[in-house]
Amino acid sequence: MEEVSLHIAKGGKYRGHFAGFGSKLARMELVIALEGEGAEAHLSGVAVLDGKRHSDVTTHVIHRHGNTNSTQLFKHVAAGHARAIYQGKVTVAKGADGSDSSQTAKALLLGDQSEADLKPELEIFADDVKCAHGAAVGDLDAESLFYLRARGIPESQARGLLLQAFLEDAIAEIANIDQRELVRTELLTALKVIA
Repeated sequence: MEEVSLHIAKGGKYRGHFAGFGSKLARMELVIALEGEGAEAHLSGVAVLDGKRHSDVTTHVIHRHGNTNSTQLFKHVAAGHARAIYQGKVTVAKGADGSDSSQTAKALLLGDQSEADLKPELEIFADDVKCAHGAAVGDLDAESLFYLRARGIPESQARGLLLQAFLEDAIAEIANIDQRELVRTELLTALKVIA
């Protein structure tokens, strides 16, 4: 298990991007406190899991001061008996007016035995805030798959394209071009196995 704890001071910005391919039991816990006005934390992550692999991401972002900003975008693809977990909590402390937070977690399940547990959570003690959260779990869109197949794209390639498109906005968050391309290459390799 990997645990990370950060304190972001006034005007500080933190960007964390995570890519995982699971293991027998992979767990990451991240706690971020926004301690001063203008502090920001932006998190994104992707996971591609197959077999009996497991990936668990737990985040807790605490807006301790007003006029702070946080975003979270985590996307998972699970096949076989794989299990993806995302538990994200945002706490806005009393008096942290002007805090702005959004968290989104999505998963695609590619098998009857695969599982995704997504739990975004808000805990708000201030009055004037802008906070949103959401979660969605589903399968590949049948109409999109049909559209690609009708244009002569083989099914496994069409599935791979749709999975890549599903993960792309989380990958695009990585500012460093070399790191972004490295993650994209590793994900494409993993997607070939499960598509």
